[in-house]
Amino acid sequence: MDRFESLRTTLPTVFQEANSDEDVATKESDAFTKFVTSLYCIICVVGITGNLLVAIVLLRVPSLRSNTSDFLVHLSLVDFMACVMVIPAYLLPNTHSPPNPGFFGEFWCRFYTSGFLFWFFTMTSVLGLTVVNLERYVAIVHPHKYKTLFIKRNRYIMIAACWASAAVLDSSSFLTHEEDEVVGCHFKGWSNRGAQATLGLFSFTGKFFVPFAAMILAQLKVISTLSRQVKMLTARTASMGVNPRDQREMWQLRASQTLVKTLLACVITFGVCWTQNQVWFLLFNIGVHVTLGDPIHRLTVILAVGNSCVNPVIYTMTNKPFRKGIRELFCKQRDSNQVADGVATGTVSETVSNAQEQ
Repeated sequence: MDRFESLRTTLPTVFQEANSDEDVATKESDAFTKFVTSLYCIICVVGITGNLLVAIVLLRVPSLRSNTSDFLVHLSLVDFMACVMVIPAYLLPNTHSPPNPGFFGEFWCRFYTSGFLFWFFTMTSVLGLTVVNLERYVAIVHPHKYKTLFIKRNRYIMIAACWASAAVLDSSSFLTHEEDEVVGCHFKGWSNRGAQATLGLFSFTGKFFVPFAAMILAQLKVISTLSRQVKMLTARTASMGVNPRDQREMWQLRASQTLVKTLLACVITFGVCWTQNQVWFLLFNIGVHVTLGDPIHRLTVILAVGNSCVNPVIYTMTNKPFRKGIRELFCKQRDSNQVADGVATGTVSETVSNAQEQ
């Protein structure tokens, strides 16, 4: 009797503890989901407004226009689209669409539902950042080749090559999904483990390692070349005196160093944001036991996506001419709406003279 009485009083406690553990796990899961959603909201707000601001300033402020600014505008617009794509991909309710067999359903499954379009923009951003760094490398290390290589037509070809290469590098999402008349759009898997491992190595190498290595090597060479040029010019002016030509050359070197510092910060940030996600994806494809969609995986995706919203912050914090360009643009717009002695302030010449103070 005592045994049954003990069992009768113990079982409810066990069930209550089990239910309590489930409730705690549910609450923790809900809290993490809200945390993730908040991070994506921040990425959207900062990325959309920041990248749009960068594009407008670089296009509207004449003193900031250059060959490099064309590539920076392209990078900002691509990052803007990547941040816009965060909204349907991660913020809107994930309602599974009903099966839609046929050409349109198959295309929509592979092009959008698979995530191809979203990662296509992020990959184009990676390649766009790589092209900016290579453009600075050629301009500083090989200036004689720069004028013939980076003509207007070639710049457009390079930008188009970023889009085409991104489509090829992200084609796996397009090829590994299909529309089924019963289950709808789904991941159809790989034919064998070797094919998946090959994809993992190809993705890690093409999407991350090669672009990152190219940017780092280009930055190291650029920094070394600029430092050597500054030392040579300083020694020459110390022995022969300062002339207007040397002053102009020194200002150009200082301006180049400012831009290089900005790009170096962007490259380092890219490495920090993308390393975890690409290593995780490589481990997943070569057969290491990692869970798709677990908190660690979701955080690596957030870091990778967040890279598209940090570049405008870096421009503003590290590049004084860009900050002056923002002030010039908005002060000019504000003053143009005011009638005060018929005089407009914030002219281009003031910005140029301010930039020469660097």
